[in-house]
Amino acid sequence: MTDWPFRRLATPRLKLRRLETGDAAAYLGIFSDTETMRFWSGEPIDTLDEAREMLDRDLEWVASGAALCWGIARPENDRLVGKISLYLFSRQNRRAEVGYILDRAYWGRGLMFEALTAVLDFTFDELALHRIEADVDPHHAASLALLEKLGFAREGRFRDRWRVHGKWHDSVMLGLLARDYRAATASRNG
Repeated sequence: MTDWPFRRLATPRLKLRRLETGDAAAYLGIFSDTETMRFWSGEPIDTLDEAREMLDRDLEWVASGAALCWGIARPENDRLVGKISLYLFSRQNRRAEVGYILDRAYWGRGLMFEALTAVLDFTFDELALHRIEADVDPHHAASLALLEKLGFAREGRFRDRWRVHGKWHDSVMLGLLARDYRAATASRNG
């Protein structure tokens, strides 16, 4: 449980805002797409009711203090195109895990890099966390490349960690220390 504050964030092309009950249709669009869900740790959903249930669980997760979630939205219409969550907080160890998903229509544009950069800046600068962890399917090359560009390091592999689509999937664990993120940021900004 955390009492760390939520803050709206912005990038040149995105706004990161609270999730809202009105985001259910966007959830359906994202979480029903089989290609988007190919590397997710759950099955695609099929109905608006399932989307509402999933969104309600996320909203309860946030309300309980177990997570911080940002809806990734386009500034021109406030339409949700993805989300980023921080969860599994350890106050003593100043650590959390990050998870994210983006509507496939927006892949390949650098939007998740922008969004994660804003969240990581907030995480390390304002929340003063020391470490962020990520759990990624080893076949998800784009996500692994994104995290490594941000400074994450591969730290291990868990065999048969997730059962999705009737099959067992491994998981690559990555970690990012505040000092490594700052070094990667400085290197990118030259």
